[in-house]
Amino acid sequence: MQSLTVPASVSKRKQACKSCRQRKKRCDGERPSCALSRKWNMRCEYAVPAALHAGGELSSVNYAGTLLGSMRQPVAPWDLDTVLSLPDFDFDAISGRQDGIASQMSYPTPISNPEPFFLSSGHDTEIAGFPDPAFPSATVTNELVDIFFDKLYFFLPCLHKKTFLDELHVGHIEAQSPLLLYSLLSIAAGFHPDPTIKARQKDWFEQAKLLYDFTGRAPDSALRTVQGVVFLVYHAYTCGDFSACWLYIGKAWRQAASLSMNRMDAKHAVVMPVGLKDGADDEQRGFYNLREWKATTVIEQEECRRVLWILFMIDRNQSWPTGWPKAIDEKQFKLDIPVADSIFQSMSTDIDGSAIENITFTRNVNVLISSASGAKDPLNLFHYLIIAYILLGRASDLVHSIHDDPSSPEYAQECEEIDTYVVKLRVSMPRTASYVLDAPIEDRGQVVWLNAIINTVSILLNYRNVPFSDPNSVKDLLNKTLMAAKNTSQTIKDASRASIDLLLNIHIASSLYVACCVLMIHHRLEDDASLKNDIDFLELVFERMQDVFTVVGIKFILALKRDKERNREELLSLRERGYRGLLADCSKWGFVQDEVMKMGLTLT
Repeated sequence: MQSLTVPASVSKRKQACKSCRQRKKRCDGERPSCALSRKWNMRCEYAVPAALHAGGELSSVNYAGTLLGSMRQPVAPWDLDTVLSLPDFDFDAISGRQDGIASQMSYPTPISNPEPFFLSSGHDTEIAGFPDPAFPSATVTNELVDIFFDKLYFFLPCLHKKTFLDELHVGHIEAQSPLLLYSLLSIAAGFHPDPTIKARQKDWFEQAKLLYDFTGRAPDSALRTVQGVVFLVYHAYTCGDFSACWLYIGKAWRQAASLSMNRMDAKHAVVMPVGLKDGADDEQRGFYNLREWKATTVIEQEECRRVLWILFMIDRNQSWPTGWPKAIDEKQFKLDIPVADSIFQSMSTDIDGSAIENITFTRNVNVLISSASGAKDPLNLFHYLIIAYILLGRASDLVHSIHDDPSSPEYAQECEEIDTYVVKLRVSMPRTASYVLDAPIEDRGQVVWLNAIINTVSILLNYRNVPFSDPNSVKDLLNKTLMAAKNTSQTIKDASRASIDLLLNIHIASSLYVACCVLMIHHRLEDDASLKNDIDFLELVFERMQDVFTVVGIKFILALKRDKERNREELLSLRERGYRGLLADCSKWGFVQDEVMKMGLTLT
């Protein structure tokens, strides 16, 4: 096809780059990278090419010197159909109708309404409202990294410390994986004692979101990208950006699946070659993808397992309280159980893979629980957490099913089956995994996490509507629910004797709230004064969460305030409808959102 010649009136006019246009910011139109993109370390792209090669191909855009340089996409030849399909192309210029619009154009984008966008003739990019995305000094960065490994690592155990620090100190993380570094800085900043460092938390978070928004289906530095997203989602939840949590989990999962990271340990992959030439090895042809991620070291393999299992857990954390569908399908998840953290952190880059033996993940829960016998020495709490989250996901599927009737015998039978698994899991766990004060100091945070999730599964299964059951059965279910809520409260009390930091875990925030609701309903309806202390104690935990996770702490404090104001009839209705009733009553969240807005905060 004959190449299209762009009129001089178009080629001479300055074009706003895509990044500035999407954000409605002034762009100086400089090539190959505008000043704002250089400042923000973003890829700079222009919808209309500045020049065409004689062969009809676009000239290459140079992203050297930007943090997104590795994300450059291949440039394909342009033809007339391609150009005509561009929503930004100025068709009036081609037809000769300029109408005095050389100084401004209208750029409709997917995230904004069509409106004029003015181009800057200068280089002033200090625009009000733009956060400073610069990394902090090496000293501050090291302080925040130390805070992460000291206070947050056991909630997000997916980084090999020595490898990460080595890459950080030589500048590799900053240059190749800025998303990971920005997201790590944002979650650690809340624990830093310096208010000026805390004040930059939002800027680093927004920059991490911006960088992730630019990633495609198969991002470079894929493993570091997924690790960064896990941190990003964790922080998004703490600051009330629940929309980002929901969307980023789905995007990260599909990115990992497109690179076959989700089936790294699969032995029987279905053969469906896509985009591979004849003669490719059977091993290469056995995946549903165009490009496969491969670990280069045993450490990378273990990091991949860990970060995707954490993504799996976060996905369940998002779905069970809301009833929204999960993003990650258990049937499409084939990653072995990670080794104990002590073994993981002692690995070196030259370690022989045959020296590491992972326990195979199976969807058969009985087999999975039996395999936990190998998690006792050395203690591998990650193994028990995985089983707990498998049960949480299945309980959530059952409770929130839009097909099953909660009053049917089949529903009750499924609840009993999962509850039996919960009992087996409890019995299989050593005392060091069941009791905080008996656990090693470095494992206590995960012991709190594990027991909170197991108790949540029990509450989901037993706090249910049984309209045709005899009174004794109903009482038995309520007693099981109350017992699980008390267990959660006792675990939190024990942990507080060791360190309050063990409680500042976003993974368990919803679990603590639901346990508190169960205790409050029983306290009010049965006039059980013995529960008052447990309720007050859990409220104090949310106040401590507010110290470092402002929005999420306020959210649950206000929700409990609304619950305390309920009259007896409302509480009876909640209890009679079971967990679905407790979930479906959204009046408290409207109240919470209104109160939060009065404080100048937002929930999305």
